[in-house]
Amino acid sequence: MKAVILAAGVGKRLAPITQTLPKALLPIGSETILSRQIRQLAEHGVEEVFVVIGYEGEAIREHLAASPPPCDVFLIENPDYRTTSTAYSALLAEPHVGASPFYLLDGDVVADAALFEKLAAEDGNVLIYQPKSISSPEEMKVSQSGDSVYLSKTSEGEAALGEFVGAARISAGAGEAFFAALREQSQGYYEVALNMIAAQFPFALATVEEGTWIEIDFVTDYLQAVRMFTEQREGVTPLISEQILLCPGPVMVSKKVKSALLHSDIGHRETEFIEILTRCRAKLNQAYGVTGKDYTNVIITGSGTSANEALISSYGPGKKLLILSNGEFGNRLIDLARCHEVDHTPLEFGWANPIDLERVEQLVATGEYDGLMVVHHETSCGMLNPIDQIGALLQAYQVDFLVDAVSSIGAEALAVEKANITFCTASANKALASLPGLSFVCGKKSAFQALKGQKARTRYLDLYRHYEFEALSFQTPNTPAVSLFYALEMALDELLQDTVAERMRHYGYLASLIRNRLKKLGLQFVIEEEQMSRVLTTVYYPEGIDVEEFHDWVKQNNYVIYRGKGPFLGKAFQIANIGHVREEHVRSFLDIMERGFALTQTKTSVKQ
Repeated sequence: MKAVILAAGVGKRLAPITQTLPKALLPIGSETILSRQIRQLAEHGVEEVFVVIGYEGEAIREHLAASPPPCDVFLIENPDYRTTSTAYSALLAEPHVGASPFYLLDGDVVADAALFEKLAAEDGNVLIYQPKSISSPEEMKVSQSGDSVYLSKTSEGEAALGEFVGAARISAGAGEAFFAALREQSQGYYEVALNMIAAQFPFALATVEEGTWIEIDFVTDYLQAVRMFTEQREGVTPLISEQILLCPGPVMVSKKVKSALLHSDIGHRETEFIEILTRCRAKLNQAYGVTGKDYTNVIITGSGTSANEALISSYGPGKKLLILSNGEFGNRLIDLARCHEVDHTPLEFGWANPIDLERVEQLVATGEYDGLMVVHHETSCGMLNPIDQIGALLQAYQVDFLVDAVSSIGAEALAVEKANITFCTASANKALASLPGLSFVCGKKSAFQALKGQKARTRYLDLYRHYEFEALSFQTPNTPAVSLFYALEMALDELLQDTVAERMRHYGYLASLIRNRLKKLGLQFVIEEEQMSRVLTTVYYPEGIDVEEFHDWVKQNNYVIYRGKGPFLGKAFQIANIGHVREEHVRSFLDIMERGFALTQTKTSVKQ
């Protein structure tokens, strides 16, 4: 028995993992898809396999040469694979198959033994399909009208029996007609040729069950195939993760943090939740650099903005705030103050401009202000603002210091006591590398207590109420996102085990890899390097780059970066190295980035 495997295609929809690797060589456990197919065919009586190759064909040659297959394998080159489809590839097998019966198999099908048993059990023409009541437009469907069976992506309703698996048996008598039909429409799909001969050479239908096979068209298909067909004892990790997030939030988290969500259900008014809430709050104090007993914290179910809103709307009424801004997130603090009608003065230095401490002191020295608020890490440009210097300045004037450390806690040197911070906000899904949905306010106990009796502008985000419930009653005022507390505790355990100092070293090293490559390419940063944080680099695009094509290229290769914001939109982009990002992620991205520059510059010049 002979078999033909069609493995010439580019697999564009798998671009993240097929840039230099043909689909047929994607690993499924300890075998590639191609090796698995050849082994299974040989186990079911096939003596000769003809593989039609095209895209990265040399890689397939080398692979088969390095690992001799269990039967005779011959490679057929399709030099026009970029402009032809499966019909043309199948037609190239005609001189090799001759008048013999053969199996025809798509090179992107991963299946268990049942599929091959179905093929081997029949003598005539056979199509393998999976019965379905609901199908997607992407699927090649098997339909039946009278005695005739035909294949089409557009079959609808009761006529569609299910999805064609991409496996067929062509009998000796039908082969000549099949190849003649392929010659008539060689630019299309081989399924059309099967339809053309179906009336003269009827096909029997054989079914396979759901979960016994998968066609790999998309990244999610590949990941599912690994899960379906890889035995646990092999300890095989998929070739890729879902996406590599090189944006400053949300960030990637570790497997341990994700697995922490698999916990027993608990009531949030029961002892179990009291314990995890208390543990998380204690560990958060360590992350904030608290060494004494003067500081505490509360955890709010909501993003980092909810913590800032809780602080401004609870602390602000009856006080006057000076709010510093040199980017989007400083402006957001100003917007929150306006929203809650808090008396405030915005001191805006302009995006990406450093804070002028002399100007700050001039205003603070007037005695008009009860508190000053600033963003520690302004992620719209990647600038790290000088909170230690500001804290020291405010201490001399007895002005409260409010800090947004949403994207800096766990990544930068931040100690609330040392910096004389009154209240400090943060978020779970930045450098702490937990899941999004929880935020925190750490502050002096005396400052929390001073909020008592003050009329907050919101009920859900009443900061004293959170303090009263959590610090005094070991509860939360509202139903919390219980599962996120399990993830948060795991992330805090990982941070404290690594130590903040080690995380800072790690982030700094990754940032140096990024910045050294960008400088080598002659690119310009939006701010000076000494002003940058360890976790974010904002850089101007090279000249001639099609910004959207470049962003799409990066996304197609499974990496997510930020476009520039505000005045940098269309001019600069951002690369973050925050969260569970590893060195290999960064190095791989930089190679892809450089290729993306070359490709999008070429396209731009052609358009011109």
